[in-house]
Amino acid sequence: MRLLLLAHRYLGVALGVLMLMWCLSGVVMMYVTYPSLSQGSRLEALQSIDWSRCCTLGDGALGDAQRVAHFEVEMLAGIPVLRLRFPSGRSRLVDLSSGRVIRSVSAAQAERVAADYGRARGYWDPPQSEGAIDYDEWTVSGEFDSDRPLYRFRIDNAAQTELYVSSTTGKAVQVTTARQRLWNWLGAVPHWLYFAELRRDVSLWSRIVIYASLAGSVLAALGLYIGVRELLQRPPGRWSAHRGILLWHHVPGLLFGFFALTWVASGLLSMNPWGVLETSSAHAERGLLTGALPSGRQVKESLRALAAVMPSAGIVSVHSAPLLGQLFLIATDDRSAEWRLDARALAAPLSASEIASEAQALSRGSAFAGPQLLTRGDTYYFGHHGDTVPLPVYRVVLRGGQRTRYYLEPLSGELVSKIDRNGREYRWLHDALHRMDFASAVRARPLWDVLTLALMSGVTLLCATGAFIGLRRLARDVRGVRS
Repeated sequence: MRLLLLAHRYLGVALGVLMLMWCLSGVVMMYVTYPSLSQGSRLEALQSIDWSRCCTLGDGALGDAQRVAHFEVEMLAGIPVLRLRFPSGRSRLVDLSSGRVIRSVSAAQAERVAADYGRARGYWDPPQSEGAIDYDEWTVSGEFDSDRPLYRFRIDNAAQTELYVSSTTGKAVQVTTARQRLWNWLGAVPHWLYFAELRRDVSLWSRIVIYASLAGSVLAALGLYIGVRELLQRPPGRWSAHRGILLWHHVPGLLFGFFALTWVASGLLSMNPWGVLETSSAHAERGLLTGALPSGRQVKESLRALAAVMPSAGIVSVHSAPLLGQLFLIATDDRSAEWRLDARALAAPLSASEIASEAQALSRGSAFAGPQLLTRGDTYYFGHHGDTVPLPVYRVVLRGGQRTRYYLEPLSGELVSKIDRNGREYRWLHDALHRMDFASAVRARPLWDVLTLALMSGVTLLCATGAFIGLRRLARDVRGVRS
């Protein structure tokens, strides 16, 4: 017992302040999410595609026999461009007015993108360039690696918006406001230990978060065990053998220690340590549903059909959405309306037979339930306040093995989510325990706020008293060493 007490004490000395920081930053994250630029916001700032200048595309930009994993047509600084991604992962940007390959987006082109973004939101002053950067606090994630270096612009509006534009694709890829930047320094950044210099080394950052969370779990488990044992051995007529700050730590530990343990342990699981809840990739299924990728010749023919059929449709973006070996396109107009086209640029809404064929392909001969159209989330596919999911979707559930669930987007038939056995376990061990997301009724506001804030207040009191006791003990030990 003495060893357990010493372990709890000195883990508290080492982690007390960190545990308190996790509590306080978690409250901030209930109301302010990490910055991101949604696809809808990006598309709102685009100009309508000028089909009269489209579409010149020679073999130097795209060979007839080349396979294309994905392509899209949009305007970039007044010219129509084609963005290509090949199966190898390589990408290419092509000026469709000349057929020339654009090796790198210029600072002037990026400034035009930032100006269009600002004007779409009513700000007509030119954006202020802050130069090209490799990364900063809001672009350190690996998802921006293919866009580096990034052009950063400041828009002089009330929100003090900062916009980041890719030097490889010319897309706006990230946006932040002064409010987001301030509150994320108090929320997501300390909560995830998401400091840019540390986060750049993904392996080191991951190990630090995993082992800190693991140590926090041991600290909480030891404290819970010691607290219950001391409760059972308390003096007659008293709740606790302790007085003062130790009493204020013991009693919240009895009431909220379990929630402290489940929160830090479920946070540990969010890092998927040592592959405990590793879910199988949906890459194979997406390839199965896509089928044979379109060739360069097919891409060119589709572009010519688009230019002929849609010169005045107000289209701001067109991207490929191949399905079951056939090329289809998704067009978005300046009112955010979307529709599906075939390779000849004619309307081709997704049919029931195509959805049925997708379900058959995913089942690989096994029995399955569905496809069923969901207009609201279910137990395993749902949005959580700031985190949204595409709806409606078609759901297909396999009956054998892992009872894997697939969710298909009803416009293009794209596979948007796959939930296997580990995915279901992650839903209960992380989403339920870490975010108090047991069911839609609990998730609904204001019940979720009241419940979560009440529990967080108790856990914060527990961690605050623990941090105080740990710091006091540290100061005492330091004085002892000096003397």
